[in-house]
Amino acid sequence: MRIIFFGDVYGKAGREALLSSLPGLKDEFRPDFILANAENLADGKGLTEKTLYPLLQAGVHAVTGGNHLWDRAESLSYIANQNKIIKPRNYPEITPGNPYGVLENEGLKLGIISLCGQIYMPPCDNPFTSLQNFWDHQKDKEDMPIILDIHAESTSEKRALGWFADGKLAAVLGTHTHIQTADEEILPQGTAYITDIGMTGSHDSVIGVRKEIIVNKLISCIPSRYESSHLGLQVNAVFLELDNQGKACKIERIRRIIEGETNAE
Repeated sequence: MRIIFFGDVYGKAGREALLSSLPGLKDEFRPDFILANAENLADGKGLTEKTLYPLLQAGVHAVTGGNHLWDRAESLSYIANQNKIIKPRNYPEITPGNPYGVLENEGLKLGIISLCGQIYMPPCDNPFTSLQNFWDHQKDKEDMPIILDIHAESTSEKRALGWFADGKLAAVLGTHTHIQTADEEILPQGTAYITDIGMTGSHDSVIGVRKEIIVNKLISCIPSRYESSHLGLQVNAVFLELDNQGKACKIERIRRIIEGETNAE
């Protein structure tokens, strides 16, 4: 089984970078499943049906969310009813979104879950306990590989969760910090791991926001309205290959620079 997972897709720049690169990546990697973190899809804050629809039409099978998934009140009903949006399962049951996605393509099946970290993050349940509870209820059911998006600030929390999940899940893939890390590996019991996939969007920025806004804010300590950058488009993603037992046999970082720019929106 072959999988591409795009790191946090940020605003219009991220959407255009993903869509423009996808045909070439499909030719190169021949993925069975295409996934993305999409909590920043709509100008860096949440997602909408309008911003997600083109990605699904282009072949993205499902998207994960994090702490910003619900930032747009007008999208809560859409999130609740679109089962291709996978919410962090350690948020309350009442919070809109699908806590567990099962994807199928040409006889292949893949499970996808998301968790948020607790360190330097908004309140949520313990991700380790949540994962263990999920695993205890899942392990005797359908036999399929499962991928986890761990959406967290702390590198140590992500790393610890990778070790905790080794042998249980096919992959533990970090998102949220928007900076691609160079620590991809396959852990001893067959779980692929990376601390952060990175960001798909404008890299002539501070994690998606126009760099001069953030620099001035840090110098002056005066709050400013954030505006998405549209320069330096780049794709950050990972490619996974799983064997017939659902164990990872390959993890490869993808970093593609996209020519041109887009208007922030």
